[in-house]
Amino acid sequence: MKSILYVFLAAILVACQAKKEANDTPPLTKVDTLAFATNANTSDGEMISFGFGNEAGTKILAFEEGTNGKKLSKIIDGEGNLAEVSFDASQKGNESGINLVSSNFKNCFGEVMSILNSKKVNTDQSVVLFNNAFLTTRQVIHAKTLASPKGIDASNKSKIETERKRKIKEGWKIADLGHNNTFIVVFEKKQDSVLASLVIGDKSYIYKDYPAKYDEGSTWRVDDGGQFPKDAIKIIGAFRNSKNELEIVIDWAGPEGANIEYAKANKNKFETIKEASRYWGAL
Repeated sequence: MKSILYVFLAAILVACQAKKEANDTPPLTKVDTLAFATNANTSDGEMISFGFGNEAGTKILAFEEGTNGKKLSKIIDGEGNLAEVSFDASQKGNESGINLVSSNFKNCFGEVMSILNSKKVNTDQSVVLFNNAFLTTRQVIHAKTLASPKGIDASNKSKIETERKRKIKEGWKIADLGHNNTFIVVFEKKQDSVLASLVIGDKSYIYKDYPAKYDEGSTWRVDDGGQFPKDAIKIIGAFRNSKNELEIVIDWAGPEGANIEYAKANKNKFETIKEASRYWGAL
């Protein structure tokens, strides 16, 4: 049944994208997609997985195929702190489980987890789950999302422009990550080439780049109007691993879904280790 559902959803998305593809959109453009993910297992028995909360924020649905909910033990809650979870049941889902959102929680396929000790998660963003082995080699870094993004300060703007050799059109601070700032910057367009970046740091920076070809209807995401919203990206998890490398989990919401990435710093760039997507375009 689930395979039939995926085929049906894929057909919907292909139809929605037909006009955009006819305009020769480059492969660099990010689009909203069906739920998918790479293998939930990392090395040495470590596990990291993705999910979303129910309407009350008290339960999590880990939606990736192949995830064993019995092995997951921790999440990062709505305040950026570690919280414990326990496995409830495997949920089969049904034909109505198209939209992976809180209001459709009971219809979706996945592993249902209860959050212990009266903790809750934000229901408007994705959730990262992991097992105890994942934490044995990592220190959790507290990520505090600003209530409202604020304009990037002149000093950091100037340093980023110098480092990237490209003028910033607009930029915002979106979070504090330990002692580091987290910015979204959109650089000035070069012909039809546009670039937005997630930037973490202060004296030195690590970048997660989002290049695309400008389209006034859909540039980075489907139906984004050619804009990169200042509040679209959330850091839902951050860690310092045993090699002192920064690792982050990014939740990037768009009009039709969310992309989730687990990425690791390699010098001054973040490299994606694992990614997944949630779809809600049929709402």
